[in-house]
Amino acid sequence: MHEQLDATGIEENSITNNDTSSRNTLRYIMLGLLWAHPMSGYDIKQAFDRALASYWNAGNSQIYTTLKSMSQAGLVKSEVIVQTTRPNRKVYQLTASGEAELIHWLMEPVPERFTKDEFLTKLFFCGETSDENALGHLREHRESLLKQLAHMEWVRLEYADRPSRRPRLLEFQMLVREYKEAQLKADLGVTERAIARLQERLESHEG
Repeated sequence: MHEQLDATGIEENSITNNDTSSRNTLRYIMLGLLWAHPMSGYDIKQAFDRALASYWNAGNSQIYTTLKSMSQAGLVKSEVIVQTTRPNRKVYQLTASGEAELIHWLMEPVPERFTKDEFLTKLFFCGETSDENALGHLREHRESLLKQLAHMEWVRLEYADRPSRRPRLLEFQMLVREYKEAQLKADLGVTERAIARLQERLESHEG
């Protein structure tokens, strides 16, 4: 039986599937980070905030819950590093099973990119409300896009020219950055045009 599509063409079950996919993808992101080198939970959170925030975000509780489940599954192992002047660090590293699972994931076909987007979902129904309300959402969205673009530029300036022990890995990380930057700029262009259109309509009504 075929899944029923709504007016946007998204399957009814896509949101549930996306929740499951998100949890699984977080695991693989963390396996990928640990593949590069051993890290503590704090190090992983820093990596998300520094380099991954524009593509994927994760809070401390998600990170530590995922580390616990990966440890129980034998995908990672941990070691406590004793420090004299600072609290001890619990550092995780990939096991052979974890590396095998990551490689298997990297070899799998990429699923279709259905995502949850509250902004677009809300905008979909803004024809039921005022132009002023829609304009508020668009302006907030523009600010969010500008912040993301500024963060990506900071990442580029901070890390792109640093010597890398794994230049091929850096090459593809920067390729991901190019994809995301292009998407954000395209999104910003559509948003700016929509804002201008609504502003013009509101000004003509006032006149």
